[in-house]
Amino acid sequence: MKLAVVVPVYRVEPYLRQCIESILGQSYRDLRVILIDDSSPDASGAICEEYARQDDRILVLHKENGGLSSARNLGLEYIGDCPYVTYLDSDDWLELDTYERCVDALEHEPDLDLVGFGFDEVYPDRVASQDIPSHSGRYTKEETLTRYVSGENVSISPAVWQRVYRRELIEGLRFVEGHSLEDVCYTFQVFWRCSVYRILPFVGLHYRVGRPGAITEKITQKNALTLFEDLEGLILEGQHNCSFTAYGNTLLVNYLWNYYMLHLHDEEAYNLYTRLYKPFLVRARKRRYLNCFTK
Repeated sequence: MKLAVVVPVYRVEPYLRQCIESILGQSYRDLRVILIDDSSPDASGAICEEYARQDDRILVLHKENGGLSSARNLGLEYIGDCPYVTYLDSDDWLELDTYERCVDALEHEPDLDLVGFGFDEVYPDRVASQDIPSHSGRYTKEETLTRYVSGENVSISPAVWQRVYRRELIEGLRFVEGHSLEDVCYTFQVFWRCSVYRILPFVGLHYRVGRPGAITEKITQKNALTLFEDLEGLILEGQHNCSFTAYGNTLLVNYLWNYYMLHLHDEEAYNLYTRLYKPFLVRARKRRYLNCFTK
């Protein structure tokens, strides 16, 4: 098996079959599918076992509830010697040639560390379509980081399910458990490690937005505080490297700005979160900031 697919599962009974079948139906067949049941209270765990009985490429893990990061971290312990790794959320689904196109690029371009692709946003009442990902092409480490920390481009976003990775690139990396917005720091570390990133010009995944009970539905402004703490932790760990610190601080400042902007029309919330965010901003002002916005 060459490609390990890590899929956390929690309260997705209405959507799980579509997700699993889109993996098993891939034109690329050399897969290890790791389904992690995070003590889902519905029939999701039983559905995972049902598909495992039908296809020996599937491994089902059952664990105590610990959240998305905890489930992904457990799945990473079972990727074995697969040279490629990817993630998928269990309420989303794939185009049937997504993984074939990604693995083909990685095998024919040995300098690539990871490959990305585009996605559609599927709302309950509409689909926000993309013809092709913006800014498809090859990017150096510096180009990737610059676009990532600016937050300008959805094709170079935090979402970990938007890419296929060489295993060596993510060895030792884990998601912060117990915090929301965990993809932000994980992806920053991935891009810091990479040398060449290629975005393929096709839409390979359908991302379900706004479904009841989704993890992203629970994210509040208070969750941003844990993100700021996590980013500061990374900056502190990498403080010996001026470039790492500059990119990390720029990412932090831009997220601070985004969350400040959300409160401009709510005076009570603005006053509250200004006090909570201010210590991060004070420390950030003492560090280097990169002007990485493009025209």
